[in-house]
Amino acid sequence: MAIIFINPRVLYFVVVVLLCGGHAHGKGRAATVYGVTEYGAAPSNRDNKDAFLAAWRAACDSTAGNPTLHFPKGTFAVGAVAFEGPCRNGGGAPVVVIDGVLRPCAGGRGCRLSDDAWITFSGLNNLLVTGDGTLDGHGAGSDDRIKSKSKTTTLVLDGVTNSTLRGLAFVNSRGFHVNIRRCSRVVAEGLGIHALERSRNTDGVHVGLSSHIRVLDSVIGTGDDCVSVGPGSVDVLVNGVICGPGHGLSVGSLGKEEGEQDVQGLIIKNCTVKGTTNGVRIKTWPGSPPSRASNITFQDITMDDVANPIIIDQRYCPHDHCADANKPSQVQISDVTFERIEGTSSSRVAVQLLCSEERACTGVRLDGINLSCGDQPCRSVFSNVRETPGSGSGSVVAPAPSPALAPAARAPVEEFAVAR
Repeated sequence: MAIIFINPRVLYFVVVVLLCGGHAHGKGRAATVYGVTEYGAAPSNRDNKDAFLAAWRAACDSTAGNPTLHFPKGTFAVGAVAFEGPCRNGGGAPVVVIDGVLRPCAGGRGCRLSDDAWITFSGLNNLLVTGDGTLDGHGAGSDDRIKSKSKTTTLVLDGVTNSTLRGLAFVNSRGFHVNIRRCSRVVAEGLGIHALERSRNTDGVHVGLSSHIRVLDSVIGTGDDCVSVGPGSVDVLVNGVICGPGHGLSVGSLGKEEGEQDVQGLIIKNCTVKGTTNGVRIKTWPGSPPSRASNITFQDITMDDVANPIIIDQRYCPHDHCADANKPSQVQISDVTFERIEGTSSSRVAVQLLCSEERACTGVRLDGINLSCGDQPCRSVFSNVRETPGSGSGSVVAPAPSPALAPAARAPVEEFAVAR
């Protein structure tokens, strides 16, 4: 089956036109619109959580067919809020259209924030979250004096299936901007995600414990990874992302916790990475318990002034305070392809494949690597990289990043269609 691509602007225009008439139409049935202002929400600094949840329950419990939850233009404050399923409608969750700006409430009586998640959609099927609005996490870079040390994720999709997140803007999250966890068959596309380069732990889109995930055609610039793929991720496609500033497009970090699930079947392609500290990266903690990361492809990537364009780091220790810093990682990395990667490196070492002393990387292939390092030749550094288990070449320093190891067999990434 083929992925169905729908232009976000066209879809949004259709939804807005239908909403202006008071009803939307789908599958031959009228859809009732549940506007949050009709349930008591108002643009203000007070917490609109109760009104949001009342409108959600009405939409989620609707049997009229094709319900729509609508957040109109205006700036609405809200504390931590969870939109939970399952819904009564046999077709799945309501359509959620966000046209306004959502911000965390600024404290005060009744305002409750969370260190985990700000806005959560959970236990839902066939969900569409879209609109022309903005989710402003009010983290570093906000235009007021709110100060918080929390690492609250702006939007969490938890246990969501056959669903789409499309077209929204995310700014200044206190933690991750979007976290897709325990999900299956989810598409995140046409997103604009922005945070200050100095803001820590503000990943754009994080995927973990999920399968059949697509991150498409988005512009992401943060103080951390633009896209990060964590443990338990299977069949993930990242396509058409423009990344920068930030830490690049990453697998990991892996191996921090005991019993982590494997990563398998990842393709990152047709992306542009600008002015980041890393380009495409796999990172694992030193001294990690055993797990695996396999069948990973980085393909058709353009680098623009990137410090570490291609890197595997199996001694990842971001703040030099790791208890097991001198112990080798037990994460086995295998069947990794770096293909048709070109552009400019801001450092002389354009390729670093630094694998575990005890579990060397296997089945690694570099093909069509064309990187320049200013007026000096680029260098490549390899450590514990093996063509097949048991055959090692030790540490290699090459004058240019163009070695080619034996190609590894690629398992196909499943294509699928998402409703709406």
